[in-house]
Amino acid sequence: MNNGTVILDTNIVSYLMKGGSLAEAYAPHVQGRLLAIAFITVGEMYFGAEYKNWGE
Repeated sequence: MNNGTVILDTNIVSYLMKGGSLAEAYAPHVQGRLLAIAFITVGEMYFGAEYKNWGE
């Protein structure tokens, strides 16, 4: 498998953070690779944390 960079969409980041069957499905595609996210994903994650009142 290529060890190149993979840019993850927000939903994939969410699956990997939460774990479960969806994370298991994507795990082989990201293992051993440099992972990156788009700037919009950063914003969406901040928005989600704020919306869910995660706090500091």
